[in-house]
Amino acid sequence: MINIGLLGLGTVGLGIVEILDKRKDELKAILGSELRIKKILVKNNSKKRSIDIEREMIATDFEDILEDEDISIIIEVTSDLENSYEYIKKALNAGKHVVTANKAIVSKYFEELSSLAREKNLAFLYEASVGGGIPILKPLREQTAINEITKVQGILNGTCNYILTRMFEEGMEYEDTLKMAKELGYAEVDPTADVEGYDTLRKLRILGTIALRGKISEEDMILDGISSITAFDMEQIKNMNSTVKLIGEVNMEDDKFTAVVQPTIINKDSYFSKVNMAYNSIVLIGDNVGELRFYGAGAGALPTADAVLRDVIDVVNNSYGKINPLGKREVQNNNSMIKDKYYLRISEIEEGDIEKLQKITDKILTTAENFTVITKKVFLKDILDLIKSLGLRKDKYFLGRILN
Repeated sequence: MINIGLLGLGTVGLGIVEILDKRKDELKAILGSELRIKKILVKNNSKKRSIDIEREMIATDFEDILEDEDISIIIEVTSDLENSYEYIKKALNAGKHVVTANKAIVSKYFEELSSLAREKNLAFLYEASVGGGIPILKPLREQTAINEITKVQGILNGTCNYILTRMFEEGMEYEDTLKMAKELGYAEVDPTADVEGYDTLRKLRILGTIALRGKISEEDMILDGISSITAFDMEQIKNMNSTVKLIGEVNMEDDKFTAVVQPTIINKDSYFSKVNMAYNSIVLIGDNVGELRFYGAGAGALPTADAVLRDVIDVVNNSYGKINPLGKREVQNNNSMIKDKYYLRISEIEEGDIEKLQKITDKILTTAENFTVITKKVFLKDILDLIKSLGLRKDKYFLGRILN
């Protein structure tokens, strides 16, 4: 009997319980022992739930789980960002393996918690923190042993991808599409982490640090979200025979990296243009293996629970990668050298500001209510500095990289 302490019984927690119950016999046959959730940490003991849980399994104090010597694996899927770091740290110090889906905690404390797990000779696994049900982190760790990874690029947030897909296909405005995403459960009541790109940034930080075998922090990344895009922008982008996606990308060359999360305009025939609705996709490029593409459900109870339980299986089989995910490579931020063409729309622009933009403009698309241009190939830093100098509020402009 392998006993698990489950922290959290929300959407993902319920998915874990469902899969363990449904696949109990198959898991026992594969693992040679039964996987059992012995205790579940919840905030509200009296809350009505969609499944029947034995009363003795419920705990409202984490110490009850921590001090249970029969529990060898902790699964952390709470929405409690304030306490989850302490839960994970205490669990590792108590000699328990940890599996989590919490990308915010993994990103913020990646080095500390990875090092602690190595020190204690324990597993700290987080496959579900990136890409939902897509198996990406384990293959990535394996590839870094035999490949020099030069690029990680992906659509990493299902909420943004759903919004952009509906706007593109139906000509809807951003606010209307966001409201629909909330009603369907794709977006949170406060969608800031998703639509402003923070969720994508955290996932890219994890992917990039593993891929390059050197630390890339959240502060190392240029970040822009999708909240200022309009149906007008979508129409212009359609006229360019293109679509737009929020793409996170890390590139590496000669120990120098660039890292950016940004709305990206891509040709309608390109690979990422076919990744729609709440789906995610990640592309890796290695010097030996070439290009690898990973595609699947980027969120949802069962896909995320599936990723969590794949990690649990690796813990039980002692087959999780012992390669230190942190690496020792010294890498240098080269974001100041990012150079591309850009689509820029500005609402309510002054005549004098138009003159300032002429230096970087390759093609003027519209000049009426919205002043819209395609720039020459310019440094991203320069165009961001120019936008700042114009004193534009975020809701008054939209900037998208044009990726040929």
